[in-house]
Amino acid sequence: MTKPKVGVPRPVVSSLLTPRRAGADGFQVERPSAIPSKPGDPVRSSSWSLISFDVDGTIFRRPALREAAHALGLREEWDEIDDLFDRAKINLRERLQSHYALLNGKRITDILTEVAKVDVMKHVRETVDALRADGVKALLLTDLPNFLCADLVDRFGFDGYIASNVGIRDGIVCGEIDPLTDKRLGLEKYRSRMSIPRSKCVHVGDGRNDVPVFRAVQYSIALNSRVALVNKAASHTMITDDLLDVYRHLRTAI
Repeated sequence: MTKPKVGVPRPVVSSLLTPRRAGADGFQVERPSAIPSKPGDPVRSSSWSLISFDVDGTIFRRPALREAAHALGLREEWDEIDDLFDRAKINLRERLQSHYALLNGKRITDILTEVAKVDVMKHVRETVDALRADGVKALLLTDLPNFLCADLVDRFGFDGYIASNVGIRDGIVCGEIDPLTDKRLGLEKYRSRMSIPRSKCVHVGDGRNDVPVFRAVQYSIALNSRVALVNKAASHTMITDDLLDVYRHLRTAI
């Protein structure tokens, strides 16, 4: 695993997949064992073992990497790739590879500086802390790059992530791009490695690529989704700007 260098201390992490070849499963990181949010607090029981969260539209209120690419002078090229995808001229793998290739040569610090300007949901850290205090793993599941997810792990305390693998050397984007085109497969690999049954898994997301994940877990939440297909596929739909509302709902959902 090549660790992005962003000029700030990072927690020690270890790869759950082979670091050179993550394949369709993306790139996964596991933090140290979950602990209660307050020393001495008892770990409360939960119906769930794993909650996975989409990133754009679920943690970020707007597409974070697109916003960063625009700010870094890549607006025209980035949007042209999106247009080709929307018109079915390229597939998802080609879209992701083309987008991330545009970042070649860019400094991680510059990208993450722009990403940090994008609004996030309220109480992300508090939600993750509450889940971990309940003994539930909180995981990011996205086709966004590994370095962006690693930053969110640092900012908000997520237990890890499953994401696209984008090569980094000396703090600069370069090298192999291995996009995560099927989030369901990534989650299945993680779930199998961690021996977590589907009946104990929840996914929270808002996009079409979350629908296969919804169908592969016991419970799902379509969060602030404007897509009818997504809302129909989910166990529950929710409109909120506060991620703690997801936690409160899951405390009662069976």
